[in-house]
Amino acid sequence: MNKQRLTPKLTMLALLLAGTVVAAQTTATGTINATLVHKGGIALVFNTDPAGVVLGNPGTAAASVNLGTVSAFGPLSAGVTRPTVTPASYTVQTFFDVNVLVGGGNSPNYTLAASLAAPAPTGFTYGVDTLTLTTTSQTIQTNAAYGTDVPHSLNLTISTAAPGAGGPAVGTPLPTTINFTATAN
Repeated sequence: MNKQRLTPKLTMLALLLAGTVVAAQTTATGTINATLVHKGGIALVFNTDPAGVVLGNPGTAAASVNLGTVSAFGPLSAGVTRPTVTPASYTVQTFFDVNVLVGGGNSPNYTLAASLAAPAPTGFTYGVDTLTLTTTSQTIQTNAAYGTDVPHSLNLTISTAAPGAGGPAVGTPLPTTINFTATAN
């Protein structure tokens, strides 16, 4: 056979076989049946109140507040007030907002409760609004509205008694954790 005639025939044969190989590839299809169970829920976040201290980590459920250096007399940090001073104690206060969001539920409102994670150090009393906090959860507010910033006050009452006589240690930072719980009504 002539090489000139054989080359086009081999090229044509290679093209035909290539098409057959491509056409002979197998494919598979499949489906996944997914099931979604939608449940309602609520989320609690803390926001900075315009009248209060700027919160650390606002817009989350793990915010912090720094009252700065406090005393019965003298200047206080921005957003901190001193509503009472007596011979036995003084109180410093700031405001913060609680916003509880609801999704997929039919609850009309919520109840807010709070407690100290551990007993308050000697000479200190913590409160939210008019409630004095302990390690037992206590209701702060019932029938609170969802989706709105609800202002609350954080109050710290400090004894003026001397250390060792019921008063607090002076000059020591005071870390305290307050646990808040929002429960759908």
